[in-house]
Amino acid sequence: MSTPEALLRSLGIDSPAGIDLETIAWTCGLDVRYSPLNGCDARIVGMGDRGVLTVNSAQGLARQRFSLAHELGHWQLHRGRLMLCRAEEIEGSVSEARGLEVDADHFAAALLMPRFLFEPAAAALNGRPPWAMAESLAGQFQTSLLATALRMIALDIWSGWLVCHTRTGRPFAFKAPAAEDLGRPPIAVDYRSGAFDIVHAGVEGVVSRQLAGDAWFAGAQRRIAIEHSRAYPPDRALTFVRLA
Repeated sequence: MSTPEALLRSLGIDSPAGIDLETIAWTCGLDVRYSPLNGCDARIVGMGDRGVLTVNSAQGLARQRFSLAHELGHWQLHRGRLMLCRAEEIEGSVSEARGLEVDADHFAAALLMPRFLFEPAAAALNGRPPWAMAESLAGQFQTSLLATALRMIALDIWSGWLVCHTRTGRPFAFKAPAAEDLGRPPIAVDYRSGAFDIVHAGVEGVVSRQLAGDAWFAGAQRRIAIEHSRAYPPDRALTFVRLA
């Protein structure tokens, strides 16, 4: 099984605009169709080395592309083991199933935003604030803002954390590989953070500020944290944060 990057290179793809997922899926044995689906984003029905991949036509373009790439990841990685549609949130309690979903997500991210194209595109935007960079990259690669931000973290383009907060907690927090590790960010968003203003006061747009490091990391009382928070519908705040 080829890696996403090897698959793209084998097809001569050398630009974000060239990542034609329907053609890529066809070369892997899948015929892509679009149709309304209930309760899932995409599904595969297959036999042997051929199959039909149906994508929910009611979703937006970025969501459709990620769903298609995610299912293609299942087809390439888990054929014969998993042929289920993907819900937005992983509801299963079986640890292996969760692992398979994560594997397919990683495959999708690497296919949609391959390192050999994503890093040069990001380098051309060097010096821009992280959310401005994420918005530009999302437009180039036709990906969601969240998927793009996560890729920036995974590839150390933003060498810090991406943290999601709601009124009731912290759904996730991801650290870039090279980022300083002082423990995980708080479950409850700190009142000093712009993320607090977003989730509790409905502030819109991007809120950037510098504040005491212990607002984000308990072991950083004498440090300064640099944060860039933004609202992410329906009720979340996403924050790029790192210590100065």
